[in-house]
Amino acid sequence: MHMGQGSAQEYVVKTDPGAVARMRAALLRSLPVQAWAGVVGAVFVVLVVGSTLYFLSSTGTDFTSGTNVLSLMSVLAWLCLVPLYVYDSKRRFAALKRLKQTWAEKEISPVAMRVTDGGLLCVMDAAPEDVFLPWAAVTHVQAKGRGRLIVLRVALAPGAAATPGASGLDQPAVRSRTRRSWKGVSRLHLAVFPLRQSVSEIDQALGHFSGGRVRVR
Repeated sequence: MHMGQGSAQEYVVKTDPGAVARMRAALLRSLPVQAWAGVVGAVFVVLVVGSTLYFLSSTGTDFTSGTNVLSLMSVLAWLCLVPLYVYDSKRRFAALKRLKQTWAEKEISPVAMRVTDGGLLCVMDAAPEDVFLPWAAVTHVQAKGRGRLIVLRVALAPGAAATPGASGLDQPAVRSRTRRSWKGVSRLHLAVFPLRQSVSEIDQALGHFSGGRVRVR
């Protein structure tokens, strides 16, 4: 166990700042491409529909007949994709702007999680503020490996955000990393680059500080 401030003890899950920096750089390269993809998709749909309508009108197509009316409606139905593409692009551009602002002010932390008597402090690199979860807000933790990347999935108890002492769950970047399983369990996904401690060691720390209530599954 690691000693924290004062006499309180804590267990620290560490990460590699260099790996986090590379991840940041990769995201700043890929996210603009993903955001512009929606704009390109919307323009493409408009051009295809416009070209199709121009071709049909230039050939003297009679749009009053039943078959041609259905064809026209099918072509125009593609325009319904335009608002979806535009909405997705706006959402991605907004997320990219928030991310840039956050990383301009927030240094890379060598810590991914702190396990304490009071609960879990989760360091969310993409969010301005860290997330604190009292033990009453957590049911269990899962560890899933993706190459050198480990994702700690912190399962949240129902009403976790309203648990006394809980903070940080309402941030947009945190909500985007909180997913609901098919069983209806909300899980906060915390990336660790790479995991420097064994999963069994983290499990022991969780059990120790939570009084045996929270373990790794």
